[in-house]
Amino acid sequence: MSDKICTVLIKNLYPTLTAAEKIVADFIIQKRDEVLNLSVAELSAQANIAGSTVIRLCKTLGFSGYSQLKLNLAKETIEPCDVLLPAVKKGDSASEILKKVLHSGINTLQDTLKMIDMDAVNQAVDIMKNSKRIEFYGVGTSSTIAMDAYFRLMRIGYPAFCATDSHILRVSASNLDSECTAVGISHCGRTIDTVDGLKIAKKNGARTIAITSNANSPICKEADISLVVYSDEIRYPIEAVSARIAHIAILDAICVALSLENYERTVECVDRMNDLFCKMRMK
Repeated sequence: MSDKICTVLIKNLYPTLTAAEKIVADFIIQKRDEVLNLSVAELSAQANIAGSTVIRLCKTLGFSGYSQLKLNLAKETIEPCDVLLPAVKKGDSASEILKKVLHSGINTLQDTLKMIDMDAVNQAVDIMKNSKRIEFYGVGTSSTIAMDAYFRLMRIGYPAFCATDSHILRVSASNLDSECTAVGISHCGRTIDTVDGLKIAKKNGARTIAITSNANSPICKEADISLVVYSDEIRYPIEAVSARIAHIAILDAICVALSLENYERTVECVDRMNDLFCKMRMK
């Protein structure tokens, strides 16, 4: 965990923290430099919270204890990262909102690049490239991401499919086997339909991949591989737009990697698609 950014972890896990843990998390984010010089007892006294809550938060974030948390905070001070963005507030102009939202997206992509498990990305590509069927599952705001991923892989010759209906999703998952891969996309990681889809697919022997913004979510428990993005949940909590951008970026990267796994076929497919779409576009 030593290479992880403490404040980014707090942002990512914030929705799942207890009320008491959120008090400590808010204190750490707002007074990061001060925390470096505080003991557990001093921090708990200033935050008016039990010392055991401080230790519990450290464990929740994946640190061995308070000392390791402070070491990571110190590293952030030496190598600062822009983790605190101004929140959108009532009265902001459209241009101000645009700047804040775009900065939030940029921040999420940068944080995800620093924190994502690259070995997991490589494993996902290795699994998908040899699958006889790749199913993408997503509902609500994740449904369009699932459909986009399906369309991109299908265009370069992969046996990709997509299910965004709760009934079809479950039927699809029940027909998968050990030669198939199911990819579930869920921002919160708690969407029942998508979690059930991976659970059913896994029960039937399929390999499962989760793309989510919550490392401790139920969908990760059903996934052989979890690809987690790190979005600005504290300041933009409403279905974080920046998280969806990161989900798309991860799937784009996987698509490009898979296109290079069978380069000759990709070239043939791209040429064929270009000829097809050329006839559909206005001159």
